[in-house]
Amino acid sequence: MLVSAYMRGIMVSTENRITDAARELFIKKGYRGTTTREIASRAGVSEVTVFRKFGSKKNLLKRIMDESIERISPALQVLEGDGEPRDVLEEVSQQLVRVMVQEKIDLLFVMMVERELEEHGFEEWEIPDSAGRLIYDSIEGYLRKKIREGSIRAVDPGTVAEMMISYISHASLSSH
Repeated sequence: MLVSAYMRGIMVSTENRITDAARELFIKKGYRGTTTREIASRAGVSEVTVFRKFGSKKNLLKRIMDESIERISPALQVLEGDGEPRDVLEEVSQQLVRVMVQEKIDLLFVMMVERELEEHGFEEWEIPDSAGRLIYDSIEGYLRKKIREGSIRAVDPGTVAEMMISYISHASLSSH
């Protein structure tokens, strides 16, 4: 938790305290249900500081989403390996769960917020990459490639990718 890290003497930057607080509140209350005043209070800063650091709640959310993508991307590089498909898919699942647990990235939160943003008029250029879409496309692309190569039997890659995302989401939520 934010306060416990601070109390243990770990230096946490103001921006990190704000993004950590916002992430916690967005998970609990949703993007729309969270105010910048609540974020500031949870982070132990003034609301003016939130705006000075990020400009808007939308920019703060964009930063959280961008950071999630940055943290998830290396785990997906496993899909570029040449191992047995079963081993590769197991390894990518384990790495994604590990990253999400250690970094407190809630994939279901990320996907729900992305949907909420679409409903509120965030344009595609404002959040160019989606963590959920990145994971889905990476797994689906890997499966399509392996099917073409004859390494695995023909399955619906989209369905399998969705099932894996559900598993990864459940595993990461269970640990929070």
